[in-house]
Amino acid sequence: MLEERLHKMAIHFFTSIMLVVMTFGGQAMAAQLGQATPDQLLTAQADGVVIIDIRLEDEWRSTGIINGSETITAFMANGQIHPEFITKFQTAVPTQDTPVMLYCRTGNRTTTLGNALIQQLGYNQVSHLSHGITGWVGTGQDTTPYKP
Repeated sequence: MLEERLHKMAIHFFTSIMLVVMTFGGQAMAAQLGQATPDQLLTAQADGVVIIDIRLEDEWRSTGIINGSETITAFMANGQIHPEFITKFQTAVPTQDTPVMLYCRTGNRTTTLGNALIQQLGYNQVSHLSHGITGWVGTGQDTTPYKP
C-alpha cells in the first residue's frame, strides 16, 4: 500500500514538472531583446555582429556614429516607421538568425524597435546598446563623423 502511494506521488510529481516545462519552456526559449554595454558592443562588433544606428541623419551629423556601424533611419521625425527601413534592414541583416545590435540616442527607440523585430518579424538575435550613443559617449568612447 505504501509502495503504491509512493508510486502515485512520483507520477504526480513528474506530471507536474512536465506541465511546468511545457507551460514555461517555450517562453524561456523565445527570443528576448538583449541589453549591451559599450564594452559588450565592441566585443560583439569584433565577433561580426551587425551594428545599426537607427537615428535620424541630423542626429548622426550632430554626434557622429560608432565606427563600423550601419546607418539606417528607423523612425521619421513624426514617429512613423521610415518607409525604407525594412528593405535596408533586411539587406544589412539577411536572415532572422543574423546577430544584430541596434543603437539610438538613449535606448528608447531601440527597445521598441528591437522588440518589434523579435515579436513581429521573427528575428531571434537582436540586442541594443542600453543607453544609446549618450551612454557610449558618456563612458569615453569615440565616435566617427557621419559621412553620407
